[in-house]
Amino acid sequence: MQYLKKLLMKNLLIFVFAIAFIAPSCKKSSSTTSYMNTGTIKGPSPFMTSCGGAYWIVIDGVAARTTFNTLPTSSGIDLSTATFPISVKLNWHYVTPNTCAIIVVDDIVKTD
Repeated sequence: MQYLKKLLMKNLLIFVFAIAFIAPSCKKSSSTTSYMNTGTIKGPSPFMTSCGGAYWIVIDGVAARTTFNTLPTSSGIDLSTATFPISVKLNWHYVTPNTCAIIVVDDIVKTD
């Protein structure tokens, strides 16, 4: 019985030390969003066409002239009072069919 107690205490002590060293390294992962591109909102679009497109954005890696009409309300960017240019990270997709280079902004955040 005494031997069993010692063995149990030894294993318990090892377990407690293991938890003490492992637990601090376990961090809750942050809910950061991964963005597909960076870009710059240049301002109201100088490329007004019959397709619309109220704002001009240059998206890194996209050669086409690109415009968009609205931003998600959760973006916190107020285009009516903004000072342009605005550097951003964003997730987006083309409007289908894409004859006017208008995109839909799915998620966007201002960068400094």
